[in-house]
Amino acid sequence: MRVLYASRGLGVHDERFLKALSKSSHEVFFLPLTPSVGTGLCLPEGIRQIHQPTEKMITPHSIGSLLERWNIELVHAGPVNDVARSIAYTGFRPLISMSWGFDLLWEAERDLLLWMSIKEALEQSTVFFCDAHTVESKAVEEYGFDSSRVVVFPWGVDHTLFYPTGTKSRRTDQDPLRIFSNRSWEDQYGVDVLVEGLIQAGKAGLAFEAVLAGDGSLKAALKEKIQNSPISHQVKFVGRISQAELPAYYNDAELYLSASHVDGSSLSLMEAMACGTTPLVSNIPSNLEWVTDDESGWLFEDGDAADLAAKLNMAKLNRSRITILGHNAQKKALEFADWEKNQQIMLSGYELAEKLHQEQDL
Repeated sequence: MRVLYASRGLGVHDERFLKALSKSSHEVFFLPLTPSVGTGLCLPEGIRQIHQPTEKMITPHSIGSLLERWNIELVHAGPVNDVARSIAYTGFRPLISMSWGFDLLWEAERDLLLWMSIKEALEQSTVFFCDAHTVESKAVEEYGFDSSRVVVFPWGVDHTLFYPTGTKSRRTDQDPLRIFSNRSWEDQYGVDVLVEGLIQAGKAGLAFEAVLAGDGSLKAALKEKIQNSPISHQVKFVGRISQAELPAYYNDAELYLSASHVDGSSLSLMEAMACGTTPLVSNIPSNLEWVTDDESGWLFEDGDAADLAAKLNMAKLNRSRITILGHNAQKKALEFADWEKNQQIMLSGYELAEKLHQEQDL
């Protein structure tokens, strides 16, 4: 089948999807709507890009012409509110709209026009892909999408890259607690809560060393806040980290920290768990699909920096428990966050879309 994968640009997640598709039996084409390309990323061998984007957004008419010209038989597109909607406007089917989590759970909650865009895209979609049951419930209950046409699969982890290396076992109770976070420095990821929680824990006397990765619009202000606080010497900023470098950071840390207010199945959470790093994360619904409190990690109240600080201090006092929870987290990631397995679920969704489309034509 001639499949088109459409996205905003070429990011790390897009590259992973395209690598999986390049190994499938399908002939795969790529349509980026913007010229954005992640550092060091390139199209996998065998994938053909059919449009060179500019800063000017491509029109549905132009997309329709490309679909016809390249004899596309199925489109897999996301996020829903812009990329999938652009395909939906062409009237093409079968269309698989794929949520990236933030589109349905965050952006649509803050902008009625985006909510309507998602509604329009889903009304034209044959199948809906998502990575968490939280997102599935949103699509079914709020947008009225048929649950029998929803395919849920976590995007998963490459377990040949993300696995425990034994670094943590060399720590003693006297060593500072090692913390790592690599969430984007944006509102939805609660980085202000994370920073305030670290500051409060430091003021309470917690001995820790935190490595904060990533970038975003809030980074400068929050970095300045840390540098003007008593914990300035306990925090290291490392910017963006490549996929190849990430496992070493997860394995160096005892705790993976995320204060996100919204998520699907967070890939960084799954990567940390696969490395045996104990998650300490906000108790939002999607995180609850992965983390059971005091079993496969710890939870704190979403938006509550004081509770985060208290949980950090509790973790330091229960150092041996961190190891146990990290082991449990790794087992869960091995079972449910395996990209080799989960990409097969994605491909079965293609078969479902083709079947439904054929039935509609009868």
